[in-house]
Amino acid sequence: MAVSLTHPDKVLWPERGLTKADLAAYYEAAAPRLLPHLRDRPVTLKRFNHGVAGEGFFQKNLPASTPRAVRRFAAWTESSNRVVTYALIDDADALRWCAQSNALELHTWFSRVDQPERPDICAFDLDPARAGQDVRQAAFDVRAVLTELGLDALVKTSGKRGLHVYVPIERRYEFDEVRAFTLGVARLVSERRPDTYTVEMRKADREGRLLIDWSRSGPAQTLVAAWSPRATPTATVSTPLSWDELAEGVDPASLTLPGVLERPDPWAGDPVPPQRLERAAAGLRDAGIALEVISPRARTSAPRTRRSVDLG
Repeated sequence: MAVSLTHPDKVLWPERGLTKADLAAYYEAAAPRLLPHLRDRPVTLKRFNHGVAGEGFFQKNLPASTPRAVRRFAAWTESSNRVVTYALIDDADALRWCAQSNALELHTWFSRVDQPERPDICAFDLDPARAGQDVRQAAFDVRAVLTELGLDALVKTSGKRGLHVYVPIERRYEFDEVRAFTLGVARLVSERRPDTYTVEMRKADREGRLLIDWSRSGPAQTLVAAWSPRATPTATVSTPLSWDELAEGVDPASLTLPGVLERPDPWAGDPVPPQRLERAAAGLRDAGIALEVISPRARTSAPRTRRSVDLG
């Protein structure tokens, strides 16, 4: 597939003077790092046809103009209430098509197309609601609980103010089971520092506390991919970190394209293999944390419906 790049001089990040050609060059250079996090996962594009100074929009369903060589995956999604045909970004040509489409951000599912109902990532999204909230400490507090439960975790910047903690898992669990487990971990973290953290998804219920977002582990839910650019004024990138870097106080605002690729990739070689959750789930039960399926739209303390989950 040969993808031509029209209007290569279009400025997408005015503050940095970065153009569509710069985006295409970044995707080409980042492909060895970026593609492993995209391959075989349905992708939602966030497009900015007039650059970050203009309005952006999420595109799930592929337009008719999409080259035939871009692989597709069709699935009914509850959020869209219809069948959506997603892009599969599997090679450098498909990344170039993303640049041609002014896709500044690439957001992926937590499962792959051969087993779309079996996630392989348990994700915690840590996003400070206000200045002064210590998202770095939140990541370490989540990691500490996971370590107690016998699980290893990875961390990356969101590309904005937040951090993402990922637990690679074996593809043997349903989304409801993974979401219930994620909520259980988030509850244990927040119970230890109840004045600092919350698991309540409704803003009105957070009372100024930092949300440990457990809701991402759902069908067709997405999070920005590792090494994806972000539509920020300075062209920041969602960047994998080592835990040592995070402890040393790395500044996420300094991680911008194209220079971010001069860093080593701490996630190269899959440093954390897929893990099972049964022993960790037993550890949560021992700590008095029930595994429950609860709608993210409900108050977790008093949901209208809840369903217990048993991971063995």
